[in-house]
Amino acid sequence: MKRNNYSFYFNAIKTIMGEHRGSPLQPKKTMGFVGSDLRVCPSQMKSWIVLAILLILPTSLFAQTKIEVLLSSDNRIYEQSLYGIQTVIETELKVTYLDILLAEQPDISQYFNEIERSGAPFIITIGPAATKMAKDNLKKTPIIFSMVNSPKFIGLDTDRTCGVSMDVPISEFFSTLHDIDPKAGQVYAYYSTAEGEYSASEGVYLDLKHKLIYKNKKIDDKKDLKPALEELKGKIDAFYMVNDPLYGKTEFDELSEFCKRNGIVLMTAFPALVKLGATFGISPDYSKIGILTGNMANRIFSKESSCESEGIALPDQYTFYLNEKYAQESGIKIPEPIVERAKLARLFDVGINLMNENKLNSARIIFDTILKRDPNNKPAFTYQQLIIEKITGARTKEYLANAEKYYKGNQFSQARAEYQKVLHLNPNNQIAKKGVQDSLLAQSEQERQQGNSLAREGKPFDAIKMYQTALQTLPTNGKATSDLAALRSAEIPNLKTYLKDGVDNYNKRNYDKSIEIFESILLVDPNHKEATEYLRLSNKKREAITILKEKLKKKDR
Repeated sequence: MKRNNYSFYFNAIKTIMGEHRGSPLQPKKTMGFVGSDLRVCPSQMKSWIVLAILLILPTSLFAQTKIEVLLSSDNRIYEQSLYGIQTVIETELKVTYLDILLAEQPDISQYFNEIERSGAPFIITIGPAATKMAKDNLKKTPIIFSMVNSPKFIGLDTDRTCGVSMDVPISEFFSTLHDIDPKAGQVYAYYSTAEGEYSASEGVYLDLKHKLIYKNKKIDDKKDLKPALEELKGKIDAFYMVNDPLYGKTEFDELSEFCKRNGIVLMTAFPALVKLGATFGISPDYSKIGILTGNMANRIFSKESSCESEGIALPDQYTFYLNEKYAQESGIKIPEPIVERAKLARLFDVGINLMNENKLNSARIIFDTILKRDPNNKPAFTYQQLIIEKITGARTKEYLANAEKYYKGNQFSQARAEYQKVLHLNPNNQIAKKGVQDSLLAQSEQERQQGNSLAREGKPFDAIKMYQTALQTLPTNGKATSDLAALRSAEIPNLKTYLKDGVDNYNKRNYDKSIEIFESILLVDPNHKEATEYLRLSNKKREAITILKEKLKKKDR
């Protein structure tokens, strides 16, 4: 399949729109049927021995669940979504391609009947064709869809369907248009189908928020597009190309040339068309859509959630594309921050491609580079963390498991050490970050409670030391601060007695005992002047006695 001509790009667009029929197939893909590798029919057994073996095998062997993933075709963007799903999914997948399935098995109902009979918790579909086919043929199996435009419009907002749309909110285009040309005021869009109208009508409700006037109009026949565009000459600042069958190769060429000739910003959701002749494009992050889909599937598979509660999710990350040459030829000046954004987006694409090729270390270098230039780049941060997790996953899981074991055993310093090992691998691991803080708090609380026990046993000085230890572990432990202050306050009235006892021992040259008493006084009142002075003198005299004893020993030798 050639990727350097118009036919490829427009076939890709038609695939996304659910209109593509009979694109060239690549025979490298294979297809199988759910359960075909695990079906066992006793009547077909050749001997009672085999049957006996089967009867004693663990039932878990047959209970292994494979989740069916049905792709509309082997389109590259669908493959990116599949990669995202595979990255996070916590159960085994079996991938089937709809176009190959239809070629090998004209009676598609057999495939879906097999899924229904298997009792699968759900099927994952990627692309509109696969999703529509599953919706029409499955009666009870839930469908988790991915990479579908306007899912609500095509009837996917039911209790049995949920998934991730690939729609980019028009507000993203309006916001970027404003960044490029703050004076832009009039925006227009044409469509030809009800689905196109569904996409085009969104801007009517959001234009004023972005200080724009947005209008759209239906074009019934492709031949009417060119005259309709001429009517807009000198009246608009930007044109929004919606996802609609109105735009084939010829129509896009006409639109591109018209916008360039009249200095109009041409906006599209298709990255390939930006390269062919549009000002800028914003598309969803296809791999991230897969990640969102995979995480949704994990929640439903573990019964933490359901399709009914999940509903339809929107992408949360988008990729920006800019054609600087086209903008220049259109007489549109692109601000430097927008140019930089486009450069980072191109670099981001390189990182995604490397990641999809499983060149994880190289991909990590790319995302690290992006984050150095733009520390707040959330998509780059997401993939950086994902790659680190894939590279260090086994060790990270081991350290986290050890940390949890130590934490549950009240061995908080050991737990913290394990969490620190995780952070050494990945400084941004949120579980480990939280684990370190939780361990510090738990250890500090443990030490504070030990201080309380010592105080109840009538050991105030040991209790004070333990409170101080708790505060060394976690200086923000307010309870330890309060308990320490309360105990010191209770001991203040006893300081005169302690001081008298300390001075008596000092005068009797019991310096070890006097030092112990004066240090205890300073535990209660760190600024006690007399105790501080007597402690200094006690240490000095004890040191002098020690030196004298050493000299006498040398003389005796």
